[in-house]
Amino acid sequence: MAGRSVFKTFLVLFHLLPAADPEVSCVFRHSCLLPCQFQSGSGSVIRWSNPSSAGDSVVHSYYDGQDQLGQQNQKFQGRTSLILDQISRGNASLLLKEVKIQDEGRYKCNISSSTGYKESFINLKIDAPVSDIRIHQDGNRITCSSEGIYPQPELTWSTEPPSNTALQNRTTVHQTEEKLYDISSSLTGPDGPDLIYTIKTIRDDIKGEFVKIKMSVTTEEPESGST
Repeated sequence: MAGRSVFKTFLVLFHLLPAADPEVSCVFRHSCLLPCQFQSGSGSVIRWSNPSSAGDSVVHSYYDGQDQLGQQNQKFQGRTSLILDQISRGNASLLLKEVKIQDEGRYKCNISSSTGYKESFINLKIDAPVSDIRIHQDGNRITCSSEGIYPQPELTWSTEPPSNTALQNRTTVHQTEEKLYDISSSLTGPDGPDLIYTIKTIRDDIKGEFVKIKMSVTTEEPESGST
C-alpha cells in the first residue's frame, strides 16, 4: 500500500516539472531566425517580446494585416521582420538581423487569432567563434592571443610529446564594449630543441580552436677566449 502511494506521488511531481525552453544559437553580427508556429486563422495578432526584470520589452508587433512598430524597443529598430507571406500558413517566426551579444536571452511569442491564443518561449544564445589566433615568439618566450570571442574563452597550453616540466604561463582576458572577449597568454618554454606546443582556445567546454607550432629553443654557448 505504501509502495503504491509513493509511486502516485512520483507521477504527480514528474508531471508538474516544466519543460525547458527550446534554444537557438546564432552567430554574432549574422541574421537569426526565432521560430514560432501556430494554428492559422483570421485576424492574427502577433507580439514578440523580450521578458526581463524590468518587464516585457516589445521586439516586434503585427496586427490589422501589417507590422505595428510604434512601441518597439529602440535597440531592435530596423533589425526585425516577420515572413509576411507565411503568417496565413501559421508561421510567426521572427527574423533578427545583425545580432548582438546584448540580444542574448529569453524571447516570448504571443499569438491571438480566430483559432485561439498561444504563448511560447525560446532562448537565444549568441556565439562569436574564434576566427584568428596570433602567435609571437621571442627566444623561448611565446605569446598566443585572439580577439572578438564569445562566450568567455579559456586558453590552455600543452607540449607534444608530453613534458614533465611545469608550464608557467600568464593569461589575461578583457571584455570589450561589445561584450566580446579578447584573450592573451604568454609562456616561457623549457630549454631544449624542437619543442612542439599545442595551444587550445576552449569555448563553452564544447567548441574550440587549436593551433600547433614548432618552437626551437637554442642556447648560445659563450665564445671562448683567445689564447
